[in-house]
Parts: sequence; C-alpha cells; structure tokens
Amino acid sequence: MSQSRGAAKSFRPELPEASSPMAVDDWSFAADHPDGYMAVSAVRDDSGALVDFRWLYANPAAETMMGMSLAFVLGRGIVELLPDARSRGIHSRFALVVETGQPYVDEVYFPLENHERWFRLVALKRGDGLSVWFNDITRRKREEREASFLAEASHLLTASLDVESALHELARRGVPAFADACVLQVMDSRGQPLLLETVATEPVQEALLVEVLRRSAEAPGGAPGEPGLLGLLLPQDVPQLLTELTPSLLQSLTRDPEHLRLMQALGPRSLVAVPLRARGRILGALVLFTFAPRSFGREDLRFAEDLADRVALSVDNALLFREARQAVAQRDEFFTVAAHELRTPTTSLKLNVQSLLRGARRAESGQPPAALMAKLENIDRNAGRLNALVNELLDVTRIHAGRLRLDLEPVDLAALVQDVAARFELPATQAHSPILLELSGSTVGSWDRLRLEQVVTNLLSNALKYGAGKPVRLKVSCDASGARLEVRDEGIGISPESLPRLFGRFERAVSDRHYGGLGLGLYITRQIVEALGGTVSVTSTPGAGATFTVQLPLEATH
Repeated sequence: MSQSRGAAKSFRPELPEASSPMAVDDWSFAADHPDGYMAVSAVRDDSGALVDFRWLYANPAAETMMGMSLAFVLGRGIVELLPDARSRGIHSRFALVVETGQPYVDEVYFPLENHERWFRLVALKRGDGLSVWFNDITRRKREEREASFLAEASHLLTASLDVESALHELARRGVPAFADACVLQVMDSRGQPLLLETVATEPVQEALLVEVLRRSAEAPGGAPGEPGLLGLLLPQDVPQLLTELTPSLLQSLTRDPEHLRLMQALGPRSLVAVPLRARGRILGALVLFTFAPRSFGREDLRFAEDLADRVALSVDNALLFREARQAVAQRDEFFTVAAHELRTPTTSLKLNVQSLLRGARRAESGQPPAALMAKLENIDRNAGRLNALVNELLDVTRIHAGRLRLDLEPVDLAALVQDVAARFELPATQAHSPILLELSGSTVGSWDRLRLEQVVTNLLSNALKYGAGKPVRLKVSCDASGARLEVRDEGIGISPESLPRLFGRFERAVSDRHYGGLGLGLYITRQIVEALGGTVSVTSTPGAGATFTVQLPLEATH
C-alpha cells in the first residue's frame, strides 16, 4: 500500500455527480486523479432500510490505497469487504449522507494489508448512493501519534526520579499502541539487572515471555552472537529489525529445542530490538514484538530507536543521580569512620603522654623501666598507626589527582614478601594466624619497591584481619608472562554481591564496627598494581576464605 498521493486540498467534491450523464457512464474525470475516488450505490432490504453499499467504480489511486483491484470490488458490498466500516461507524455515517444529503468529512482508520491505514475522506450524495473522495494520511497520523507518545514518554521519564515506575508505566502504554508485546531490560552502572519489564496484549503470551526470560537468564550471554535478552542469538549492540520471523529464522535464533518450543508457542510475527545506549555504554535493551497479522517495518525501527534514546537518557540521568547520592553517603560514612579510626590511636597517645607528663611533674625519676617502655611502645605503635592512616588518605588524593609517582628499580618480589611477613610476625601471633610462605626462588622485576611493599602489606593485613585465626598463605611464582603473588586466607570469605565492588574506594565487604579500617587498602592496592601494568583479582567462597592474586609484568609499563 503506498502512502498519500495527494493532499487534502486536492479534493474535488464539486466534480459532476449522478445527475450528470457523464458521471453515470463515464468515470474519466477520476481515472487519473491523485486522490482515491469510489462510487457506490445503496443496497436496501425489502423494508427499504439501507443495509450496505455496492461498489460501482474505484479509480487506480483508490485501488492502490485500498490494496484491492476494481475487478475484485466491483459489485461487492462495503461491509462485506471492510467489516470495520460498520463497527467504526463509517457505514452509519454514509447512510446519513444518503438520507440527509449532508456531506460527511472525516479522518478514519482502517487496517488494510496487515498495516494500519488512515484516510481523510469526503462523502457526497450521488443519487441513491455516494461519491467518496479520499487520500492516505497514514504517514501524517503516524508521525503525530509517535510525536505525541514520545513527548508523553519524555514527560513521564523526567517527571520523577523513580525511573523503575516510569519505565513500568511506559511499557504498559506502548502495548498495544505500538506493539503486541514488549520486553524492557535496564542495567545499572555495574552491569547488574535494575529492571526487567514484560508486557503483552494477552496474559498467555506475557506468561510465555516471562518463562523465556527465566530460562535465558540461566544461560550465559552478553556478547554479540551469544544468547542475550530472551536468549535470542542476536547482536545486542546494534538495532535489529526482523520483519518476518519465519520458522527457519526463528530456529536459527534459538539456542536449543526447548527455547524454540517456547518461542513457537509465543508466536511472534516480527521483531524490533534496539540497545539502550548512553555515553558510549549499553544500559539495556528494548524488544518489541508483533503477532499476526501485524508486522513491523523501517518506520517502526526508527520509532523504537527514538524511544530507546529517551529511555537511555532518563536511565543514565537516574543512575548518575543515584551514584552522586551514593558518593555523598559514602563520603559522610567515610568521615565518620575516619574520625573513629583516627580517634582511637589519638586517645591512646594522649593517655600515655599525659601519664608520662604527670610522672615528670612529680619528678618520678624512679619509674620502673618496664612500665616506661610499655608506654613508649604504645605511643610508637599508635603514632605508626596514625601515620599509616594519613598516608592512605594522601595516597587516595594522589591517585585521584593522577600524581601517583613510581620509582622503578630491580626488586626481588620473593625477598620483599619474606621481609613483610617477618614484620607481621607479632600481629599474626596475636591473631592466631600463622603465615605460611611458598617462595620459588628469586623473582626479580623492575618495580617500585615501596609501592610493591605497600601492596603486600595491604593484602597480608587484610588476610590477617579476616582470617578467623586460621593460616594465611603467601605464594610467589614466576613464568614467561611475569610474576604472580597469591595471598590466601581461610577466614570468613566474601559474599558474591560484594565481590564486584571490593576494590572500590571506601568499600567494605563487612561492617567497620567489627573490623575497622577506612576501606581504602584494596582500592590503593589495585591502583598501584595497575600503575605497574599488572592486575589484581579475588576469588572467594563465603565461610571458606578468599584468595587475592596479583599478576605483574617483569618490566612495569608505567
């Protein structure tokens, strides 16, 4: 079906009607007209009631717009060929024109050739029948409807920071207006599911979509060409338009017989899938389906892309707001924890210094050496702890400003690990966690000694803190790819949901009330290792400990 071949201003209702002999026998006046024209006569029952209209003529433009030839419609009834004419009130309005002689001007909708069609028509009385002029305004109506929906979507998505509720409502409004079914998936900044919305015109189809999604979530996916949303073997980073999902095509898109069975039961006729993309990253996907007899085309893909752009922008803004709010909350929590961490050694220092001052004022020169040494050692220990906390804060500032400087020199990693382990002998004894070393000879590389020592110190102190009084193992090895350090404990372990954020700034996998710390050690460790051109990773099972692995090239790439 072609689009409009003429504008509304080209209507010619003043052309000859049935009263003219030419109009009865000669349709040449309409044959080459760009607007559609058809002539129909009234069909009445025995009581004289008008029950239908029979086609007498349709010009070529009308044939094209209706998708029906003159030979096919000639002599047949309007209601017979276009049942919607009665349900939409068109038939009754045509009958009113015949009875009253008053013209009928309207914009009407008809589903023709499996596509929506809008026509602007003028119906005029012609004897005991009608002359009807019309043209196709589908494109204009579609553009108006899409523009209205997109404006409504923009308002809906920006009116509230509750993006989940807005997207839920948007999906509900889009079905069945623009699709017969919709799946909307949104991910957060860490790639974790934020929202998964399914809508379909029929409850049975919606239940099938939910089942397909449940099964596809159990299968790996995410890369182009691998099972992604709905488990379909489609690239997820580029828009997709499948105008006709034939049985063979559907089979090629599914990953196993059960998946194929579910998709066949769903019965989609066509599909549009577009990524939700913002600032160069994909935040999810929008998938639209039609069922017979409806089909998608290029204009539907364009509309879906426009809608996806709005959704992605809204989601990105909401995520940025949440991240900013979380950052403020993290900052406030950090200040609270930092104040607590700094207050503890400061209080101890103050008490010991005050004790020594009181003794000095009383000229207690005969204070027992053991008591004096204990106080001085306590002062030294707490001063060291304060110094370490301040250095952590300074390191974070340097990292954030991009001023983390490395002084490279030949360093034996095995010897360095041995030295650090020796310094932790007392804390390990106090924690009842013996340190076990597995060193495979000399492992020399070009690294920053102090920074690498900081990495080993952070990982070892972390292992002792969470090691639950069990052995901590440090293993150093070397091969062609570089040096490898493993720090393994058998303590409380790390929950799966905490693993992705473990190396973040101010992050902890457990409460600071029980374990203390600023939540900066692992963040600094990762920044140093990456600055040396290496990687640091962690594997863990809750209740069975954790293993941190550092991979370093023998020549730092800094």
